[in-house]
Amino acid sequence: MAEAETLQQRNTRIVLDMWQGVIREGSREAVLRYIHPDYVQHAVNLPSGREQLLHLTDLIRNPPEGFVPPATKHLVRTVAQDDTVVVIWNQDQPDPARPGQTYPGHAFDMYRLEDGLIVEHWDDTRKWARSWADEQPGERS
Repeated sequence: MAEAETLQQRNTRIVLDMWQGVIREGSREAVLRYIHPDYVQHAVNLPSGREQLLHLTDLIRNPPEGFVPPATKHLVRTVAQDDTVVVIWNQDQPDPARPGQTYPGHAFDMYRLEDGLIVEHWDDTRKWARSWADEQPGERS
C-alpha cells in the first residue's frame, strides 16, 4: 500500500510542477493552476500579482526582440518545511570581471503555499537591464 503524500512532499511537487509549466513552458494554464490570485512577488524584476506571471508566460512563448528569458536552472535540491519550499539550483552567472562570459554558480527560489497554491516567492534577486513588466510579446513570423 502506497504511503500518503506528506504536506512537504505535496508542496514540493506543486512548486516543481509550477516551475516546469510556468517558467520552462510558458503555460498560462500552469499559472492559473498553481499561482494564487493574490500572489506576492518579493523579487525586484517582476511586480506582484498572478496577472504579472500570465504576462511573463506570454513573453516566454512569444519573446519580443532583445528579450532575455529566464536563465536555465538545473535542480540541485529542495527543502520543505510546513508551508515553505526552497529550491536550490545550479545556474551559470554573468561574470562581472569578464563581460559576456559566465561562471558556474547557484541560485535559490523560496515559495510559500496556502491551500495548494503558491502565494509568495523570494529569490536571490539581481536587477535586470530591462524589466519583464515593461515588455510586450513579440510578433511571430
